[in-house]
Amino acid sequence: MNIRNGSLPGKGQRGSVIVIFAVCLFLLIGLAALAVDIGYLYTTRSELQNVADAAALGGARYLGSVYANLAPSQMGSHVFTQAEVDAAVEAVAKQNKAANKSISINSADVIIGYWRVDTNPDDVIETLVGPDAVRVIARRDSSANGPVSTFLARIFNIDAMNVVSEKAIAALTGPSYVNEGELKTPFGLSENQFPNDCTPVINFSPTTSSCAGWHNFFDPINASNMEKKLLGLIEGDTVCEHCNDCERCNNGALTLTNGPTWLEANFNISKTPTPEETPTTSAGDEFNFQGGTISSLFLGGYLGNDYNGDTGTVFDNDKQPAPMIALFDYFRYRDGDGDDSVWTATIPVYKDEDSCINPNTALEIVGFAKIVVFSPDPPPLSSLQVHVDCNLIIIEGRGGGGAYGNLKGTIPNLVK
Repeated sequence: MNIRNGSLPGKGQRGSVIVIFAVCLFLLIGLAALAVDIGYLYTTRSELQNVADAAALGGARYLGSVYANLAPSQMGSHVFTQAEVDAAVEAVAKQNKAANKSISINSADVIIGYWRVDTNPDDVIETLVGPDAVRVIARRDSSANGPVSTFLARIFNIDAMNVVSEKAIAALTGPSYVNEGELKTPFGLSENQFPNDCTPVINFSPTTSSCAGWHNFFDPINASNMEKKLLGLIEGDTVCEHCNDCERCNNGALTLTNGPTWLEANFNISKTPTPEETPTTSAGDEFNFQGGTISSLFLGGYLGNDYNGDTGTVFDNDKQPAPMIALFDYFRYRDGDGDDSVWTATIPVYKDEDSCINPNTALEIVGFAKIVVFSPDPPPLSSLQVHVDCNLIIIEGRGGGGAYGNLKGTIPNLVK
């Protein structure tokens, strides 16, 4: 029997199938390499990003811990060293792994300085003088920690690949809230005071031209209710818990009585005010503000300056304390600032899209600021002066607010 015209498969055809199979196998291995190795590299990059985030937070937290132990006047001019911040960053980074390897951070990948979202949102402006942010990059390449070994990609002579995180920026931010009982001042400042228009001294009565306003916390403005509330803040303060003065209290160098006792010892008031604390207040809350003069807050009896904290001569009406002056006289010995001649306090900063409006409505709180209150003046002046500290201020254990005001927290936010 003759078989003609190549009706049976020949050797050439069998060879073609082998070639096609080899090509397909090569492509399949390539796709597997792509899936396995690229997936592994993406996982490693995510791990490196976590390392960078944690290390940046550790570096910024270190800045805050240093500021917390400095006087306010020293904070803005304090000079850090690269080495001390590097150490804080490295201590956190080494507790984390990427591709099963503990990560070390290059000093060149740690930038210390200011983070300004309006002018330079993508990086930190480098400075070691009074910085508020730390930027970190984590990597696995030839410069740090070694490249990441591949698996199937080795068949293409790719034994390792470099992986680098994005920039992680952590910054100290203003507090987003104040605790219950912490706000004790019946006035606030316009956001226009910060950061460019911050004036050293504000004459706080009248407030019509001072970027400031009186408030009654969450209650509507009412002069008589404000008088009761301010005396109630004193009467409701029953525990000596001001951290900087505890030693002085305990060793008897300065005896401080609580609110009800203080009012009873100094004023012959017929009715004790209802004790109360101001509520926890957060950015976004609204306070009712009023501009101008509330002279009734300065009317009544006030203590002379010839006393040691709790007792002294009462001038004018000893049966009715002047609320604002009494508030000043009470809390200046209990604010923990080490200076009994002034009262260091925290006040709200209110939203003010216009330039220093005279407030007469409910306004949103956008932040908080630190001020120093000087001795209030009784009638006929019925006023007080406050100094706005525009330097970097740190409140221990807090963070997460915005850029308004002059308060900073020791707990940083990861802002990028």
